[in-house]
Parts: sequence; structure tokens; C-alpha cells
Amino acid sequence: LRQRMAWALCQIFTVVEDNIGDITTEIYLNYYDICVRNAFGNLRDILKEVSYSPLTATHLTFMASKSAAYIYDDTDGKISSPDENYAREVMQLFTIGLDKLNSDGTPQRDEHGRIIQVYTNDDIMSFSRAWTGFQAHKRRGNYENEESSTRHRNLLDPLYIEESWRDRFPKHDLTGGYIGDTYPLCVDMPGKAFLHKGAKYLLLGSNPLPELMVDHPDLQHGDLYLDIKRMVLDPSSNLYAELYNEGEYRAVVTLTENLYCAGNECDVDTVRVVQVATNPDIFYEYVPLPCVHQAFYEGGKQISRKDRDDEGVMCADPKLPAASAACGNQDIIASVKSAYQFHKYTSERVTYTTAEDRCASHSSTLPVIPLDDSVGDGKTDYGH
Repeated sequence: LRQRMAWALCQIFTVVEDNIGDITTEIYLNYYDICVRNAFGNLRDILKEVSYSPLTATHLTFMASKSAAYIYDDTDGKISSPDENYAREVMQLFTIGLDKLNSDGTPQRDEHGRIIQVYTNDDIMSFSRAWTGFQAHKRRGNYENEESSTRHRNLLDPLYIEESWRDRFPKHDLTGGYIGDTYPLCVDMPGKAFLHKGAKYLLLGSNPLPELMVDHPDLQHGDLYLDIKRMVLDPSSNLYAELYNEGEYRAVVTLTENLYCAGNECDVDTVRVVQVATNPDIFYEYVPLPCVHQAFYEGGKQISRKDRDDEGVMCADPKLPAASAACGNQDIIASVKSAYQFHKYTSERVTYTTAEDRCASHSSTLPVIPLDDSVGDGKTDYGH
């Protein structure tokens, strides 16, 4: 029965070999397994897996689709639009279809007797911006490869999102609101959300680099100029107990209740990667609950790299943990470049208020906040 259901689902969520240009077998079997796994599941789960499949992204052409803003900056002013193919097909072929329906399956009509369409071209254009940034991983070993037009791409593993390609602005939905309206605003999330019920942690093993966020590779071991400071949990903390689990590490840990902070947890606004053991080192990555970052907000603060001659100055919401705290005189360039970072762990993110408090506690001037991917001691600048 599972195989019959899988076959039926793959007649709906289709990919076509001629549009992909790869004749190997394993990638198609891997795609078919999505239908097998979800044969008795729900539509959301299968849609997510299908949408992250490199075969879908190749067949329906949203692979490496980039935002208009990225193209404009990257090409010195070229005007463009993201690829609209999947934004249309995911509605027309995979989910809601073309026409609004009554509960008995008959089409809904307006006062003139015309069938009411579910979406318009404006909706397609809005949704196409949500499908920007999806990219295939680099090729790897241990799976079937052939010399073909796609041999330089990994068509087996799920896509990842290239953050710089993403469209960052609001997208309207089909009901007069915006995508994400049902989620809380990030600024309304409780303080120290990493200790609250629902917070998730992914086991990284001995590698301290996160998988869902981006840190510079030098944060793995450090280098001549970089002394890595880890977020090591206090053995007396409840979070430590949940993650350490008496040495029986779990791949995914989701907090089932709110926890009190202990030790250095009480001094930070949020965490990225936490260390729970040494010899061998064991790390977990914090995965925040979904929330909405507003594109526009009051009182934005400029954040930048330590060397302001570097590209990357941008605005950030001062209420959110957006950057590390660095203290110095913001009106003096030399002071900015030599600003001292008061961080609890390397690559820490804090709110502007926390940055001010730390600088004040060290009898320093107003804080200068470097870009959130800056690390180091002033001798070297690091970025994504």
C-alpha cells in the first residue's frame, strides 16, 4: 500500500528527466523516496521535501534564483525579477489549483457568473521572491555520478539557502495579509529564548561550526590572531543537564519547559553553539523558534565590520541580538578600528542595550557594534 501511495504522489509531484539533463539512477530513486517516506504523512512535510529537492529546483527552474536587490548590486544597476516558475506551479499543480472551489467541489463564481481565480500574476510575483536563494551543494563522493551537463552540481542532497541571494522584503499572501502573519515578531519573543520551551538544539558532535548558521571556518580551530572563546555551559545548569543527558547525547533536543539560567547563560542575550563536554569536545547548535524579522523598524542602528573600509555596513534592529559589542569613540576612525570587544563568547550577538551596559561597566564610551559576522582582535577581519 505504501508503494501504491508513493507512486500516486509522484504522479503529482513530478520531475522530468529531459528538464534535468542527468541520466543517473540514484538521484531519481532518492527523489522517489520522498514520496515513499511521506505516503502516509501530511501535505506540508512532502511539500517541504519536494521544494528542497535539487531535482525540483532544476526542473522548475528556481535553482539559484536571486533577489532583484542582489542582482542590482552585483551587476551595477541591472533591473531583474526572480524566477516565477515554481511560485506558479506549486499553486497550480501541487496544491490549490486555478479556481476557488465550494465545499462540494464546484467552482465559486462572482456576481457576473465568472469563475473566481485563486491567485493573480501579482501573487506569483510576490511568491517568487520567497523562492530566492535556493542552491545545490557542491559535488561530493559516495553517490552515482556521470559525465553530464549537471556533473558539477550535487543533485542528491537537499538544497541549502544562500543568504545573500534571498529577498528580504515582505511578501503578501492570498488573504490580504503577509506571509508570516501567524508567527510572532522576533522583537516580541521572550528574553533568553534559548532557555524557553520549544527551543531546539542540534547535535554537532566535535565540530563547533554551526550547520544552520554561517560562521567563518577560522572559528573551528582559530589561527595566529584569533583566540576562540567558546560558550561552555556550566555543569550546574538545567540546560547542561538536558543536553549532556548523562553522556547519552541525542541528535535533537527540544526543551519541554522553561529553564532558569545558570553561570554564563545569565550574561548573554542568545547563544549560537554551546559546548557541553570536553575530551572529546561535544557541541550543540541552538535553533530558535520561528519568528518574523521586520524589514522596517524604529531606531535602527548601524552595524559594520571592525574595519569600516570593508564592504558590509548595514542597519539592524537595536532590540534584537544582531552584533557583537565593541567599545570606542564612534566619531574617531582610529578608535573604531581599535575598539575592544567585550564578548562572552566569540561571534556573540547582543542587543544595543546590552552593548551599552557592557561598555558602561568598563568605563568606556558609547559602543560601536561591528557586523554580526566579525570576529578577531583588530588584527584580522573575518566575514562569511
